[in-house]
Amino acid sequence: MPADRGRVRLTIATVALVVLQSAVASAVQGQVVRGRLVDDGDSAAIAGAMITLVGRDGRGVARMLTRSGTGVFELRVPAPGEYRLRAERIGYGTTHSAFFRISTRDTLTVQMAAPIEAISLAEISVSVRPQCHLRPEEGLAVARVWDEARKALAAASWTQERGLYRYEMLGIKRFLDQDGRRVEAEDRAYGQALVPVPYVARSADSLVHGGFARFSAEASDFWGPDAGVLLSDPFLDTHCLRIRSGVSGLVGLEFEPLPDRNVADIAGTMWLDAATAELQRVDYRYVNLPVPEWLMDASPGGTVSFRGLPDGTWIVTSWNIRMFTAGEAEHPLTGQPTATLEGVAITHGEVLRAHGDAGVVFEGHRGRRVAGTVVDSLGVGLPNARVYVRGSGTETETDAEGRFELDRLGAGTYALQFTHPYLEPLWYESEPVEVEMGPDVDSRVEVRFEAPPLSDVLSAVCGRNGPPGVPMVSAAGTAVWQTGILTGTVTDTDGNPIEDATLHLLTRAYDPRHFARVRDPRTINLEEQRSRWTEKSSSTGFYRVCWLPSGVPIELVVLGSDEDVDRDALEAALSLADVFPGRVTTLTIDPTSPQRALNLRLEVGGRDDPH
Repeated sequence: MPADRGRVRLTIATVALVVLQSAVASAVQGQVVRGRLVDDGDSAAIAGAMITLVGRDGRGVARMLTRSGTGVFELRVPAPGEYRLRAERIGYGTTHSAFFRISTRDTLTVQMAAPIEAISLAEISVSVRPQCHLRPEEGLAVARVWDEARKALAAASWTQERGLYRYEMLGIKRFLDQDGRRVEAEDRAYGQALVPVPYVARSADSLVHGGFARFSAEASDFWGPDAGVLLSDPFLDTHCLRIRSGVSGLVGLEFEPLPDRNVADIAGTMWLDAATAELQRVDYRYVNLPVPEWLMDASPGGTVSFRGLPDGTWIVTSWNIRMFTAGEAEHPLTGQPTATLEGVAITHGEVLRAHGDAGVVFEGHRGRRVAGTVVDSLGVGLPNARVYVRGSGTETETDAEGRFELDRLGAGTYALQFTHPYLEPLWYESEPVEVEMGPDVDSRVEVRFEAPPLSDVLSAVCGRNGPPGVPMVSAAGTAVWQTGILTGTVTDTDGNPIEDATLHLLTRAYDPRHFARVRDPRTINLEEQRSRWTEKSSSTGFYRVCWLPSGVPIELVVLGSDEDVDRDALEAALSLADVFPGRVTTLTIDPTSPQRALNLRLEVGGRDDPH
């Protein structure tokens, strides 16, 4: 297009309109305008153009996208009168028809021919101090960029209103540290059923007048905009627009609330491809929030990403809202309670696939990824290893070669760990590997994990000194080595973990070194010698007992933290069954497989049951 001193002249072509009154009037459906949009040069059908029925007052009263392959459209006319048609395509000039009159129950057939008039935003210039326009029509450059953004937003709104697709969704909640860098937890929820709407905001009136964020003593709520909000009169009447210079081939259209706005609001940028004029995404930040300044260090805001499909429809492919999580502390000077920044919470939504009548019309990109291998102590790929993000539910499993990949990660630092079925009963926790995921949404990082040999695992979970080097003596007088490790969980009858449950263990084996402190060995009754162990369950119900004797029977009983116990009777008992009849479990650890897992269920009333 020709340019003059940095300003681009935008021309609107007029085209011929052929209006044919149908011989058959529709008595049921009222007035109808139908037709076909074609290329003015070769008469090829133009699909995916937005056809709007416009009244004499300039307002659109009906709209639809021309159909894929045919360029056909059909509009219901709300009332008889004079109208014209407007045809819009992203990246091309707008075409208007002449005005025509439609009478009651008429059906008109219209043939529209649009010239190929490509629009580029690459020549848009930005002044040093650009003016912010309340209405886009007030500035030529702003109007030009807004017009292209508006086309995409209108197509997205129209697509959503008609429920043309069904979506497979992924929802992610990420929790970051105070600096907003380290991912401390990440919970994922995959949609189990196809949903008709991937993303929808509150109404424009509610957000503009009530605020995009609201706070109470119980909760803080944040909302983002969708296409309908950004197109709405309430939003455009309270926000001004200006051009922003872009990077990487993008042109930005900034929006910000008017200076006299005193409600929680948003300011941000609509980013368009400079070459194709297609809307890419909307970035926004929250402003005018009635919170302390330090909470704004979390940079609360969000992003909504858009994608045009080959048939001209537009969908939201992903979005996220970044919020602060606030705590409370005592102010060091005033002694009064004050809000503190505890961390950052991100709510992210993503379309995995969009399904139409003809099948899958969109498949999402896997985004930021971590790929790698888990190998054993000999360097061979370890299958069935579980690789996971520390503190979250994001995980995957290695294949037959020990390969794995985690996708759709957010920007930030992740701590990755792994485990394996031979490690899990021991509750061994590998050293985390930190991975920095940058802002590039297509980035991929390679990681290699090395599983330790079993001897190193046992040393890690039960202490570096290893098992006692001196054997115990069993009731039969044979040597018994303490190589057994018993692990498991204690839960209630509903499967909930029980914290601070006490495990008592007893066996008829003894450590002969204890006799070295006895002055007269003849006073020792070997028949009454016992060895005892006591352990407590953790907050997750987990317990671990190290270096138990292998090959001899061991009695075990688990007690709730509120149970009264006769300590003297317990210490003097030669069998736990004498003190806790009907509650004792007896087990023997196999010397050839010294790691044993045993989960325990503690019932109400003091009964326990191994399972």
